[in-house]
Amino acid sequence: MKRILFLCLLLAAGWQSQAQMEPKSQYGQNIIAFHPVSLIASNFVGLGASYERLVNPMFGIKIPFMVAMNNNYYNIGLEAKLYPSRNTGPVKYAIAPCLMFGMGTSDETNYIWSGGSYIPQTTSRNASHFGFLLNQTLNITISHHYYIGADGGIGINYYDQNVTNTNGNTHISFAAQLHVAMGYRF
Repeated sequence: MKRILFLCLLLAAGWQSQAQMEPKSQYGQNIIAFHPVSLIASNFVGLGASYERLVNPMFGIKIPFMVAMNNNYYNIGLEAKLYPSRNTGPVKYAIAPCLMFGMGTSDETNYIWSGGSYIPQTTSRNASHFGFLLNQTLNITISHHYYIGADGGIGINYYDQNVTNTNGNTHISFAAQLHVAMGYRF
């Protein structure tokens, strides 16, 4: 009787320890991505790239970078990606608070009426911003190493050099971005 009780306790302890083990992902913990479409609400359209490290099944850190094609402008961010349903499967959803910083120049074209026709006048001015976004991300692993994804977010620029606000000395503005990505997971 003691042997049977001892064997039952041993089996129960084994099942308990098995239930507490983290599921091991069959996919890699690193993602390198190319963003053929990167949009920022301040009229910047470009290409981007990113690196993401999946720290544990519920958390990842991502560094996205974007180069604007319509202006001389660069944007970089730091995201803390929180995966409510884990990042170990082929389809993953994440909420990602993001700090972002951008700098460069912004071209603006105004049309001036002169003697019966409009003449375009393009001016270039410095542009920089620093802000916070809350991104929503969906990643789909389409094969063992390749994935496609999209993320978009809205937030606030705490500093935007191009804001001309007569209501005090503030440079706060609306921020939004959208990225479509494809990449390699290893």
